[in-house]
Amino acid sequence: MSISDAIAGIHWIYSNIAIILSMVTAIGALWKFHKQQKLSITLQEKQEKAQKELETYKNELAQQNEKIKHLNEMQMANYTLFAQKKSEACIALFVALNQALECLASSAGLLHQDNTFEDFDESDIRNFLAEIGLAHGKKQELLTFWKNDSTAAIKKLQYLQRRNRDIKAVNAITEAATIFRRSQLYLTQALVNDIQSFIDDCASFANGIKAHNELMERGIFDQPGEVTDRPKKMNALWDRMDKITVELKEELKNCES
Repeated sequence: MSISDAIAGIHWIYSNIAIILSMVTAIGALWKFHKQQKLSITLQEKQEKAQKELETYKNELAQQNEKIKHLNEMQMANYTLFAQKKSEACIALFVALNQALECLASSAGLLHQDNTFEDFDESDIRNFLAEIGLAHGKKQELLTFWKNDSTAAIKKLQYLQRRNRDIKAVNAITEAATIFRRSQLYLTQALVNDIQSFIDDCASFANGIKAHNELMERGIFDQPGEVTDRPKKMNALWDRMDKITVELKEELKNCES
């Protein structure tokens, strides 16, 4: 390249400097715009991605909250059902134990006096025999016996009266024992032990009365102390029932809390 050519080139650049600067500026602006657009797109993509992740997290959190809420509701429902069943079991057990004691006291002859049957007529005797559920054949046999020998028949009726009370006592205690076995799931071990011992003693007392009455029917009177001890034994059982009642009340209070 000659000097003249170099001078001409410099002169061209000088003459077109404004255009060159404008082009450079335009190229720079275009590059800056391109970078800004690219950055803007990148930021938008990141924002959209973050928004999607946030929505996903919200949905997962909502589902987790629903699961926890459902579990809590299930636990509360189960507890409420358990408390209801426990309450029902305690009340049923209380009623059964008291019923057993009342029948036992009746069997022991402590609630009322026995019928003497001396002022009964045939209709009264028929009603009594129907009440105790005596079989038809035995009923007719006893009515005939009463017509022929009223004194001996009255002794038989008195025995049947005692036996009927004995049977009711044994049945009531058996029923109480059955309800107790079904209720043990809801009771403390200490209360289970107390009630089990209580029922066993009631059964032993009832069997003793029954055995004594059978001896009386056979004309054997070798247990005079058995009758005189009945009030003391019965009072002791009522006292124990009072203690059990307090414990059952505590169990019912626990159902409410």
